[in-house]
Amino acid sequence: MRHRNRLELGAVTATFAMLLTALMGLSIVLAAGASAVIQERRLQAATDIAALVAADTHRGLVSGIVCENALQILESVGFGLQQCRIVRDGVEIRGHSMVSFFRLESYAVAGAPNQ
Repeated sequence: MRHRNRLELGAVTATFAMLLTALMGLSIVLAAGASAVIQERRLQAATDIAALVAADTHRGLVSGIVCENALQILESVGFGLQQCRIVRDGVEIRGHSMVSFFRLESYAVAGAPNQ
């Protein structure tokens, strides 16, 4: 009888080890997802600022070249510029970043105020 209890004890240990491994994997995925959400908000804020600076550059309020200024803003905080387009009196900016296995993208438009 004692021999059988020792086998059951080993099964409990193996089950506990598998459960612990699964919980650790889940916590890693959740942490990566939370990091991606935070990074996505930072990316959107940086893209908004880059669009505003590019629009002001296009209007002549800031010196420099429109898309180069947007690129400098995004790169200064660790993001990339995917697209920069001048559209009528405004500018469209698309930024991007990678977080773990998530590709993040953002979009912003800025231009002259309506008169």
